[in-house]
Amino acid sequence: MKRTKHLILALLAIQFGSVFANEIKNEGATSKRPMFVSLKGEMGKTLKTNDYLDLTGKTGFSALHARYGICPSNDSWQNKAFRMPYGGIGFSMIDTEDDAFGHPFSLYLFQGGRVCRLFGPLSLHYECHLGYSANWGHYDRYRQPENITIGSSENVYVGANMYLKANLSKHWDVNLGFGGCHFSNGASKMPNKGMNIASPFLEVAYKFNEVQQVPDTAKVTPKKTNKMDHQIILLLSKRQKYYSMEGSDISTPNINHNHRVYGLSYAPLFISSFRYKWGPSLDLIYDESSNATAAWEECSDDGRYYEHVHLASQKERFVAGISLKGEMKMPYCTYFANLGYDIIHYNKDDTRLYEILGAKFDLTDNIFGIFGIRATRFSKAQFFCWSVGYSFKN
Repeated sequence: MKRTKHLILALLAIQFGSVFANEIKNEGATSKRPMFVSLKGEMGKTLKTNDYLDLTGKTGFSALHARYGICPSNDSWQNKAFRMPYGGIGFSMIDTEDDAFGHPFSLYLFQGGRVCRLFGPLSLHYECHLGYSANWGHYDRYRQPENITIGSSENVYVGANMYLKANLSKHWDVNLGFGGCHFSNGASKMPNKGMNIASPFLEVAYKFNEVQQVPDTAKVTPKKTNKMDHQIILLLSKRQKYYSMEGSDISTPNINHNHRVYGLSYAPLFISSFRYKWGPSLDLIYDESSNATAAWEECSDDGRYYEHVHLASQKERFVAGISLKGEMKMPYCTYFANLGYDIIHYNKDDTRLYEILGAKFDLTDNIFGIFGIRATRFSKAQFFCWSVGYSFKN
C-alpha cells in the first residue's frame, strides 16, 4: 500500500503540472504567467480529540513552509469564473511539543482564490491543501502502546484556511490568517484517531511577472455544452479494523491485519453549469473487514499460539448504497462529496449512513483519478478511496 500511495500522489503531482503546461500552451508562448514563492510560518495547537492527547496535554504545534505558486494570465476567463485562483506545491517541516510524534514533514498541493476585496490593498482569500506526510513517530504495540493518535509513519495531509492578503507592492504580499489541518492514514493501519491542528499563520510572498488582474475584463466563461455526465468509478483500497476483545483471548484490538476493499460506482450527474454537477450514485462495495473476528489460536505448523483473523461469510462482505453526489470544479482539480445510505448492509461496526469527500483529477478528456475518504457518522474513517473513473457526456 505504501507503493500505491507514492504512485498515486506522484500521479496527482504530474497531473497538476500538466494542467499548468497546457494552460501556458493555450495562452501562447509570449504570455507571462504570474508566479510567486513564499515562506510561511504557523504556530498553533493540536486539538484534544482523543485520550492520548488529553492524557499528555502536550499540544504545541509549529510548521515552516516553503511554497511555489502560479496564477492564470491576466486575461484568462478563470480569473472571473473562479475569483482570481492560484495553485502550487508546498513543502513543510513540522514540530510538535510531544517528542513521541517525531519530526514529520509534508509535501502537498494547494489551490485557492479570492473571497472578496475589502478596502485599499486588503482582500480576503481561502486556500485548500492535499498532500503526503511522512516520518511520524507512531503507535507501536511495545514501544509506544499509548500513542493512539498516529498509527503509521506515513499519512495523508489535508487542510484549509482563510486569510487576509495585504498587497504591499508590485512584488511583495503579506498574508495573515487562520487555518486547520488533519493528519490520518484513513484506517489503513490501526489505531487511527488522527491529529487535528488549529493554528494562525504569517506568510511573506514574492511575486514574478505581476500585472494588474481585472476579472471584469477577462475572457468569456465557456458555455455549458452537455446536460448529463455519466461516471463509472472503480475503487481499490485496503483497511484495518478494531477487533472485539469480548469473549476472546486476544491481548489488543489493534491487530495488524489488512483487509481488501473493492468498489464499483455509477453516477449519472446533471450538469448545472461548467462548474457544478449533481446527481444520484449507486455505490457497490466488497469489504473483507465486515464482521471479521480475531482469536488466540494454536498454529498447526509450529504449535505456537497466535492472533488469527477470521473473515465473515461472502454475503456479509458486500455493501450496496445509494448516495447524492455533488461536484464543484476548480482550475486544477474538482472537489466532490457524497452523502449516502446503505440499502444492503451487514457490517455491525459501521453505520448505514456514510459520507465520501475527495478530489478528482482529469487525466484525459474521459479518464480521471480520484483520491477521497469514506467515513461514517461524519467522523469515523472507513478507508481511503483510491479510484479511477471513466466519464461519458450527453
